[in-house]
Amino acid sequence: MAKVDGPLFSLEARGKIGDALVFFPWKGRHAVRRWLKPTNPRDIDQKLIRQKMASIGQVVGKILGVSSANANGSYAVQEWKTLTPAAQIWNAYLVKQALTDLSSDSAWTTLMDAIDGADELATWQSAALDMAMPTLYATADAYATDIPPEHQLAAVAYAAYKAGYSDISVDMSVSPELMGTADISLFVSMMLTDAV
Repeated sequence: MAKVDGPLFSLEARGKIGDALVFFPWKGRHAVRRWLKPTNPRDIDQKLIRQKMASIGQVVGKILGVSSANANGSYAVQEWKTLTPAAQIWNAYLVKQALTDLSSDSAWTTLMDAIDGADELATWQSAALDMAMPTLYATADAYATDIPPEHQLAAVAYAAYKAGYSDISVDMSVSPELMGTADISLFVSMMLTDAV
């Protein structure tokens, strides 16, 4: 994308010229780029990525964030902020950590099959229920398959595992399918407990 000062010999330009160029403000600067027709193919690959992002987003939305009543957010928010590089925000970094390895359908399926076969499946299900996590149902234009709440929660636990999330009370040094009941429960409680 080109950055311009005084586009078209004016102080500002907005909009498109034919189907060739688009002028717009971007981060306080004047910019111009080639015009592209927006597309939304809704193919199976796009639906799979959308559902993975949505499932992680469901959990992120349940994490106790910063509010007027709680300036620090939950313990989990504080830990994610510590782990996040300066140029990113914590929730975007969390999604990146999860999808770096889980973006392929085979990697996602492998992890979720391991969660379904884990000794602690009932704990994952109970923890997701405690967080009031809904199932994401397949739809014609958004998602390809149903994603149960325990899979959504496991994807965020995987992100924590990959990012090196560490808290003195939660052992995140193992992949989610190997976590014990106590660690799963503590991991969830850290997301829902106010930091002091």
